[in-house]
Amino acid sequence: MAKPSYPRARRLAETIRRLAGEWLEAEQADQPGALVTVTDVRVTEDLHHASVFYTVLGDEQARADADARLATAAPQARTFVASQLRLRHAPTLEFVPDTVPGQGARIDRLLAELGAPDGSDQEGSGA
Repeated sequence: MAKPSYPRARRLAETIRRLAGEWLEAEQADQPGALVTVTDVRVTEDLHHASVFYTVLGDEQARADADARLATAAPQARTFVASQLRLRHAPTLEFVPDTVPGQGARIDRLLAELGAPDGSDQEGSGA
């Protein structure tokens, strides 16, 4: 019996994250291109749809190529994930670019422009 604090959707999301990463690794071995990494998966409560968040290592052109490649390859990724799961209906997969790393870099850049200390040169003031 599953723990109530660890719902089925979260368990399925973790499994899909692992399987999507495996699928991407095999897919990237066959095709040249930018490195794509799965960062997170969110599954709806009814388990019918999964949003797979990913990041791309490279420039804007590499990101655009990866976006197009993943949009067309989503059915193959779903087939791979479905073959590994024991579910009556495999969730549809939607690949979504993860913007959190870019936002973090932007915040760091803005803080550096303001001259805010990063904490590395501050002395501890504990007692």
